[in-house]
Amino acid sequence: MNRARRSTLALLAGSSAVQMSSNMVAALLAASVLGPHSRGLMVLGVSTAGIVPLLAGLGTGPQLRSAYPAAGGGARRRDLVASYTWWSAAATVSAAVLAVAVSALSAPLIDPALADPRYLLALSVLTCGYVAHTQLPDGWYAAGLFRSGSLWAMATTLGGGLGLLVAVTVAPSVWSLLLGQGTGMLTATTAQVVALRATGLLCFQAPTRRELSRLLGRGCRALGLTLGLALALRLDRYVLGALTGAAAVGVYSVASTLGQVPRMVPNAIGQLVNRDAAVASGPLRPVRTVAATAGVVTVVGAVTGLLGWLVVIPLLGPGFAAAGPLLVVLLVAEVAFVPYAVASRALLGAGRMGAVGAFGLAWSAAAMVLFLLAVQLWGEVGAAVACVAVYAGISASSWLLLTRRAAPRSARRRPGADRRRGLGGPSHADSADPRPEGAGDSPPRPAPLSPV
Repeated sequence: MNRARRSTLALLAGSSAVQMSSNMVAALLAASVLGPHSRGLMVLGVSTAGIVPLLAGLGTGPQLRSAYPAAGGGARRRDLVASYTWWSAAATVSAAVLAVAVSALSAPLIDPALADPRYLLALSVLTCGYVAHTQLPDGWYAAGLFRSGSLWAMATTLGGGLGLLVAVTVAPSVWSLLLGQGTGMLTATTAQVVALRATGLLCFQAPTRRELSRLLGRGCRALGLTLGLALALRLDRYVLGALTGAAAVGVYSVASTLGQVPRMVPNAIGQLVNRDAAVASGPLRPVRTVAATAGVVTVVGAVTGLLGWLVVIPLLGPGFAAAGPLLVVLLVAEVAFVPYAVASRALLGAGRMGAVGAFGLAWSAAAMVLFLLAVQLWGEVGAAVACVAVYAGISASSWLLLTRRAAPRSARRRPGADRRRGLGGPSHADSADPRPEGAGDSPPRPAPLSPV
């Protein structure tokens, strides 16, 4: 790993750490102000606002990142960016409407407060912020501008945290905290849009129907993974809310937020793996990557578990005492999550949209069954245990899918290729797209995948 790559990885990890820290502080602050029940309502709103943009985006973010490096530097690339820009704008509106509908329909099942007009207004604003937080950074990452993408993602998260802090100071309530967080995210988003336009990564010219259809058609193949896995990873909140009430969601969410702190490491490494696969910079070596990542996650998780166990009750009170034991189980789940974080990014970057889409849908259905059974039997503890099972299952499945896709390519590579091209950054020869500018009608060149 060369110096530039280490620097990029450190920046991505630092940005992810800042975002995780901001989310953790915001979650603890909201929990201390609202209490278990109201905090549970807020968590359900944030979960809805985080999932719905994935559906509205229709997988266009992963498709942009896979197709952009091979699109050349002329009209094809501008048309691709224009298609992505206009679809992102449409997704902002549709996601807000869909989030309001989901919350209103959930109210009879979980809690009537989910249909309060003030709550729904705040939820729509927050959802718009999450659409921007989901779609815009992919523009930077598609172009390989990890520094800019990381800094802007961090700015959006910090903007949301600052808005939430203002709401806590002025008028602490569920809807005001959601509104404050969404307003802060959108404020940072406005500045990011200006920066993206200045670099040509947002373009409001009219896209061609052909390029827009290609973006949506191929992006939809990844929707099963992006949306399906988001559902699989957040269904625990909804099932808990439906079967045990919003207060249980509030306690569980504190443990879940703290438990996801180690995820900053695989998140950062996954961005590089995705880019490597998209530009075909060389055979990926996921075994080594996963082993190193799992080791770091274990260390970070141990520190997080110890600190979390010590501070939950002093900070939040005895009403959140059950979060401590739940945190330990959820930290185990994060270690089990590591292989998925690497394998799924490699598959998406290499353009395996259809395979990973079917994989995501299958696991969202399996997760629903597991969470329903586990929560019905053991409540919050059952949800945490089910998380371990779900995370281990999606990791094993994605790893199998990656190695099966890699095997045929590994057999076709020239002997000694692995020794000449490791997991380092792309060489000059690999970074250049050999196709002429107008040859962008074929699918993106897939990266060679090595099971080792």
